[in-house]
Amino acid sequence: MKLAVVTCCLTVAACGDEPARLAWGLGVQTFDARALGLGTDHPADPFLDAIVTTPHLTVPTYDGSGQAVHPDVLVEGSGAIMAFTPYPFSNNRFENPSLLRTLDGTRFESVPEASPLVPAPPIDHNDDPDLRRDPVTGEYELLYLETLRPERQTLVALRTTDLATWARHDAIVYDLAHGDSFIVSPAALVVDGVTHLYYVDLIPTARLVELVSTDGRTWDKTLAKPVAIDLGVVTPWHVDVLRGEQGFAMLISGYDAEFVHQDLYLATSPDLVSWTLAPTPLLAHTDPALGVESLYRSTGVISGDKLVVWYSMQYAP
Repeated sequence: MKLAVVTCCLTVAACGDEPARLAWGLGVQTFDARALGLGTDHPADPFLDAIVTTPHLTVPTYDGSGQAVHPDVLVEGSGAIMAFTPYPFSNNRFENPSLLRTLDGTRFESVPEASPLVPAPPIDHNDDPDLRRDPVTGEYELLYLETLRPERQTLVALRTTDLATWARHDAIVYDLAHGDSFIVSPAALVVDGVTHLYYVDLIPTARLVELVSTDGRTWDKTLAKPVAIDLGVVTPWHVDVLRGEQGFAMLISGYDAEFVHQDLYLATSPDLVSWTLAPTPLLAHTDPALGVESLYRSTGVISGDKLVVWYSMQYAP
């Protein structure tokens, strides 16, 4: 019964089986980080400072559709690497983690040796990549979910030094057949040598959860705990967690009425212990300037006085 509930809730959006046949894509928008309590008066990193709001980004995908979701950006030097998955008209068999490079935050080129990083599994689908750099080893690590309903779901960790040769490690295995958690949107953040993993646990109902690892490699799923946050009427779906000069931010795609019409919310925390949700969406699906049916998993970077958010969306018909 638990798994049936999860399967049902996944049939109307990305990570689902029978969604609406609308196109997906990415956009980027900038915000005053100081007004959100996250920034300083210092200018942003030059790469980030030069980014301009662009509602519809052109994104190369290995399947040729140009439809992308699940962005996760890692800033390096004078540019950035973006992890993402294609999602052509909600076909989850193409939801395989891929990488892009950008020098200006709005124009992207594929990383051929990493597009896709892994093929689709024998059944069901991959989803929800999250990219980071190990502060100790310097390796790139990409976390993603290998979802094989009704039997299991695996949080997979891929590691590399050159973005070409990747080693796989199964970080956490969830036994769905015997009532384990079913999760979406893992997001890792390293603070003072400790890795904090945030995600949405869908069993029994959607809730934000945190799991901590002292080495960033080994995880004990039994130590997962709910995030201390009052979401009010908002049901969370996908998240990302960012570090700023004045604290931490969480980007939450969620809904207060209909699952198919999600907004993007911002929550802040001074210490990763307690979180405060801003009741007004950072981006709303009702905003005519966006032209979207729904907002989805988004990512961002805070630097100086600027917050840059790359958001994924389902275009309005």
